[in-house]
Amino acid sequence: MTRFGRTDTSVIGRWWWTVDRWTLAALVSLVAIGAILIMAASPAVAERIGADHFHFVRRQFVFLPPALGVVFMVSLMPPIWVRRLACVGFLVALALMAATLVFGQEIKGATRWISFAGL
Repeated sequence: MTRFGRTDTSVIGRWWWTVDRWTLAALVSLVAIGAILIMAASPAVAERIGADHFHFVRRQFVFLPPALGVVFMVSLMPPIWVRRLACVGFLVALALMAATLVFGQEIKGATRWISFAGL
C-alpha cells in the first residue's frame, strides 16, 4: 500500500489529506452493511421472480464500482461546485417527482413509476 505524505502534490495525495475520513468510513460501512443485507435478503426474492439466487447481489456489485467512482470524482470538486451540483440534482428530482403525477403508471391505485426507455 502506498502511503501519501503531506508533501505529495498529486491529485490523490491532496485528496487523501483533505477528505473527511469519518464520512469516508461511514460510506464504506454503509456499503458493507448493504452488501451483507442484500446477500441475506435477495435469494428469496430472486427465487420468487424466477431468477438465480444471487441475481440481485451481482447487480449490486456491478453498480458499486461506477457509484464509488462518481463519489470519488465529486469529492475532488471544490465545495461550491458540489453545492451547485446538489441544487441542480434537487431541482431535477423535484421535476421528476412532479412528472410522476402526470406521466406515471398507476399500479394498485398508486402512481409511482415513470417508464423511461424501458426502465
